[in-house]
Amino acid sequence: MRLSFRARQPITFSAVLLALAISIIFKPALTQAQFLTDRDAVAFVGGEPITQSEVRTFYAQNYPLDTAHRDSLRSFLKDYVIFRAKLLEAEQMGLDQNPAYNEEVSSFAETTAPSYWIEKGIKNEIVDRFLEKRTSELKVQHLLIRLRQDATVRQLNEASETLLQARNEWLNGASFDSLNNAISSKVNGRPAGGELPWFSAGATVIDFEDAAYGLPVSTISEPIRTQFGLHLIMVLEKRPTHPAREVSHVFFRDAKADSVQIDEAMQALTNGTPWSEVVQRYSAAANPASPGGSMGFVGYDMRYADSFVDLVMNLDPSQPYEGPFESQYGAHILRLDSVQQYQTVDEEREDAIATLERLAYFQVDDKDIDNRLLNTDFVQKNEEVLDAFNQWLLEGEGQSLSDMEILEPFSYEVLVRLDHPRFQEFDVPSLELTVSSYVDWVIQQKEASNPMDVSPRWLDEYIKEYLRPYLTPMTRIQFADFNTSLIQYERGLLVFNYNDQALWNPSYADTTAVQAHYGANREAYQFDTRYHYTLLSHPQDSVLMQAVEEFEQNMSMTDLAEQFENLYAVEDSTQFVESLPWAELPMLSPGEGTYGVKVQDKPAWIYLHSVLAPRFMTFEEAFMRAFNDMQPDLEESLEAYLMQKYEIKMKPRRIR
Repeated sequence: MRLSFRARQPITFSAVLLALAISIIFKPALTQAQFLTDRDAVAFVGGEPITQSEVRTFYAQNYPLDTAHRDSLRSFLKDYVIFRAKLLEAEQMGLDQNPAYNEEVSSFAETTAPSYWIEKGIKNEIVDRFLEKRTSELKVQHLLIRLRQDATVRQLNEASETLLQARNEWLNGASFDSLNNAISSKVNGRPAGGELPWFSAGATVIDFEDAAYGLPVSTISEPIRTQFGLHLIMVLEKRPTHPAREVSHVFFRDAKADSVQIDEAMQALTNGTPWSEVVQRYSAAANPASPGGSMGFVGYDMRYADSFVDLVMNLDPSQPYEGPFESQYGAHILRLDSVQQYQTVDEEREDAIATLERLAYFQVDDKDIDNRLLNTDFVQKNEEVLDAFNQWLLEGEGQSLSDMEILEPFSYEVLVRLDHPRFQEFDVPSLELTVSSYVDWVIQQKEASNPMDVSPRWLDEYIKEYLRPYLTPMTRIQFADFNTSLIQYERGLLVFNYNDQALWNPSYADTTAVQAHYGANREAYQFDTRYHYTLLSHPQDSVLMQAVEEFEQNMSMTDLAEQFENLYAVEDSTQFVESLPWAELPMLSPGEGTYGVKVQDKPAWIYLHSVLAPRFMTFEEAFMRAFNDMQPDLEESLEAYLMQKYEIKMKPRRIR
């Protein structure tokens, strides 16, 4: 059979169908391939050598659960070289220039790119910072002026000036308590600032935590912005982290009032009474679900008061229990169950991930991705221009923002540049955002008129509006494996579209060849006895009966579905009567119907119009079946065509 391969527009397939259809992943040839000799290659496609390591790599990608034995690699070799030949053929046909193909590649990239920033960027960085900080514990004092997230320039400046003045006073010997009472915002009459208990990573909001861990001991920070407002932070002490300790306790609410029970509990333990029995008999916190009185792991994480954690940290591991101890919670007999330790780095990292998930640090959304993109080398803010812009706003106090003059060349100064040396590699232009364009955006999008109402955070919002179109190239540059996976997808989709035209899609079939196959195998294409029927179904029996009555009166389904809402109505013929509701058809006489069936658990009625005698199919009726029957021959002919055109040579015995 002679096949002709003509360039046609490929149809677009969903990612699910693509995943099912593509069984071989392609990657560009190794850069050193041009230097290979006949002796090194296991195959040649269009004169390009294929190495054993290349075949082995892609076998592992396609069959990750299989061991790449010599025989399996040799069998795989033909599939791989045919794939490579199809890729060359698709490119020669210009399928990679088709708009639908490029749109689907772009859609795939835009859909998958965010997951790389989340899983390999944001989450990994969170874990790395967390592990680094968790090696130490901090004791901190802070002043806090509470501010809304959308605080204006004026509000931020006023709060910042107040804190900077307080910082000078603090450095010159003013007491922290007096400054906290005078400066910090009040919550329920008490200062929002203060001294915090010992804490380690994961105990406070991330911005505060990062700032605190970045300060040397006894150093006062500049104003720090968090979701709560502006802080001044001083780290009083820093020490190595105490590993958390898992403890259980026999608990008493009042040491004096419960003194008799405490003595009895201690005596019972001394006499050898099992710990769990003492807990259930004496502990005020006894819980049938936790018969051992477990408190879980206790550490300097702000969950418990420092004084209580100190008790736990001073327990002697050699003692079966210790106490009684008094704390602000009551009285305790304490048992040290274990000290948190990690056998491997991976085990510690897994625990950190579990902790961060519990603290909801991994609840990442589009806003987090945009913030991550904003804080990359791709985004370059011109700090000198930004300072000049903020000064321009301050000088415009009392004027309308739209009336303020932006003198040249300042109006054309670049406030932000979006650029990278590799943008050119992906045909991506750099982007420059000027002062005047930002002012226009502030006036139009934020409807700002007073220059003192402009929030510094608006600039980030403005930049984010331009980031998403750059997401794919930024991801390709940032994550090498994303670039590789995108190349694989591009090549896979290209070959899929080629297969669609050359093999799978009947709209591209050689009709003459299909008709010849149909004529040569006429006996294979015929109808057996068929049953011409009408099927009606509705969730409600009463409505179904009304529809049946209407049908029997008119013997027509015209407007029937519109007349009865949610009615399923179909007229068709079938020769497959093995299952319900069609199994009822052989038991009916023409002109009879029955209610004894269901469709998807809904009441149904089926009516037999007539029994159709066996007959040969017309070519139009047999076309799809004949086309499908031809597939093995089509694939064999296509392989022979590609083998000849691209002079494919295989040397499977070189695979070891």
